[in-house]
Amino acid sequence: MLVTIVRQPEVRSLLTFIFSILILILSAFSIFLPSFIWTWISASYIYLLLYFTAVFLLMRWWARGGQYSDINSVDLEGQTFLITGAGGGIGKETAIELAKRGARVILFARRGNLAEAVNDVKKAARSPANIVGYMLDLSDLQSIKSCVEEFMKNEDPNRMITALINNAGVMACPYSKTKDGFELQMGTNHFGHFYFTKLLLPRLYSSRIVNVSSLGHALWRVPCDIAHYTQMCNPNTYNRWSAYSLSKSANILFTRELQRRYSTSHKIRSYSLHPGGVNTQLDRHISASNIIRNLAKPIRYLLFKTPLEGAQTNLYCALSDDAKPGAYHADCQPMPVANKYVEDDEIAREWWDYSENVINEKLKDIENK
Repeated sequence: MLVTIVRQPEVRSLLTFIFSILILILSAFSIFLPSFIWTWISASYIYLLLYFTAVFLLMRWWARGGQYSDINSVDLEGQTFLITGAGGGIGKETAIELAKRGARVILFARRGNLAEAVNDVKKAARSPANIVGYMLDLSDLQSIKSCVEEFMKNEDPNRMITALINNAGVMACPYSKTKDGFELQMGTNHFGHFYFTKLLLPRLYSSRIVNVSSLGHALWRVPCDIAHYTQMCNPNTYNRWSAYSLSKSANILFTRELQRRYSTSHKIRSYSLHPGGVNTQLDRHISASNIIRNLAKPIRYLLFKTPLEGAQTNLYCALSDDAKPGAYHADCQPMPVANKYVEDDEIAREWWDYSENVINEKLKDIENK
């Protein structure tokens, strides 16, 4: 686990800053390092400024993480990509990068963010007419059903979908339930995407399915099963970070089981990924005053990825032949997971079956109302 943590770009960036301070202290007292380093840097404010400018540039270089440089040479004319959570953050940046290269990009987002996101992507697109948006609330099964029905009615069934990128998500929310009675984080991050993907399967032949998970799957290293999910449905045993972790484990299990069930019949290739620590509004539910948030902005800039940098592994999994179907990725390469239970194929099968059954029960309740 320690190796996994140290491998994270934001941790490497932070360590760079810590080591830069240690170099000055050790040099000042001639401990392990020659004193001329401190003598030279402390001789002038200009040298001190140059030193920390170099340190900050190095921190930003580490923080950006792996980059999918091949995106700069691809032509995506004639290809179609579907992206959930495209109203902002890495979802919108993924859409912009694909649209710049001629792709048809279909954005799915909540009503409040959709129109602005579509306009922003159109401005960057090679072919603005190829940018379309559909309103989608992944915490509402009826919204998902209506959205897919509208999509099926409007979009050419003969147009192949290159990739579905299940990017939307929420993190560390206070205890709450979706309209259908799911715990909010599992309901949005997993059950919503599970149902959305299942409804789209007739159009996903030979497609890639990219599920955005997180290293957060390691925060609660337990099996993603009925017993642990039930704990998160009880306000007395609910923990916002455990609930988030469980939903991210569900994303990885969903990816593995998608690959097992549909790689042959539908020629689907599925991928899960950790985008990295990204400077977006995903952490909006974490309690902090405006003063603290404003003070933290420079630190966030130095340590965390920008939304564009955070979108790189989305693009890698959606396009690269080096991405490994069924596997977990980070910084544009396959990575080992940090929770052994997400590699258990029996748990993956059981969780799929439970997800399917519980969603069907909720749908029956909707129909009977």
